[in-house]
Amino acid sequence: MANLVISDVCNLDCSYCFAGEYMQKARDSRLPVFISLEAFEARLDFLDRLGIGEARLIGGEPTLHPQFAELVQRARQRGKKIAVFSHGVLTEVALECLAALPPEVCSVLINMNAAGRNPAAERARRYSVLQRLGSRVLMGYNIYQVDFEADDLLPLILETSCRKSIRLGLAQPSLDGHNDCLHPKQYPLVASKIVRLAQKAHAWGISLEFDCGFVRCMFSDADIEALQQTNVKIGWHCGPVPDIDLSGRALHCFPLATNYTSSIKGIIKLDELIDALAAQTRLHRTAGIYRECSCCKYKLGGECRGGCLANTLLRFRQSSQQVSLPGILLAS
Repeated sequence: MANLVISDVCNLDCSYCFAGEYMQKARDSRLPVFISLEAFEARLDFLDRLGIGEARLIGGEPTLHPQFAELVQRARQRGKKIAVFSHGVLTEVALECLAALPPEVCSVLINMNAAGRNPAAERARRYSVLQRLGSRVLMGYNIYQVDFEADDLLPLILETSCRKSIRLGLAQPSLDGHNDCLHPKQYPLVASKIVRLAQKAHAWGISLEFDCGFVRCMFSDADIEALQQTNVKIGWHCGPVPDIDLSGRALHCFPLATNYTSSIKGIIKLDELIDALAAQTRLHRTAGIYRECSCCKYKLGGECRGGCLANTLLRFRQSSQQVSLPGILLAS
């Protein structure tokens, strides 16, 4: 997989956004904040060269691109499936474009707890989008507080005929930003709530799936058994899944966007690009978000990646000091 950044702007302001620092630097550079049609054709050439059959469009908010429908059309002309990562508060033009695509070639991951300055209006618009896109939509939910609540998504999925699944993500820290996120020591505190959500979802015929950053040790053996019984797609992932930005660089991921990048020139296989990005962080991969990761059987056995690499890097940054995150202190 590789994601194509087509917009460096977003019209919402999520407190946990780990791309905020990256987007601010992009705006400060005074370079174009939307991909050009010419550059997008080059990205499609890149996907063709690597044999990738899906155009995964990200931002910022990708649907803000003034030529969004044209980009989608050009990707479809190449036979690409379309995946869009969105906050769900779509313009009518973007909505019509996606609603016109058959569900089997269109997937829209909507971040259901994205928030801006007018939550009521945003919820109303998002509801309309869900109704019209239906089975094209996979709901996502980012956990950035211990006291999170996502139960209201369950009846909404059935009411709007969205896919019967919720992708859970842990909001991760940006190395240079100040976004809201959980401290790794808080992960076990949300584990039991995730299990309860999985059990409730299972009763509705809905499953959960884990995005990147989860770690095996945040769950007890009983928790894991309960998750397996409710058909949760468990995973202890941490990239890189390359994000190709507007300048043509491959980013390791947005939390590490200001530190770890690679050129896509001359790349003919996706594994080459992933290896180039992974090589930059290989030393830190031997550790993890906890001191105990270095001797953990799950990590040593390759089952767990040791959590988000941004958290690992923060743990090691300035080892004689403490790194301040919003509302917490992370001991180095």
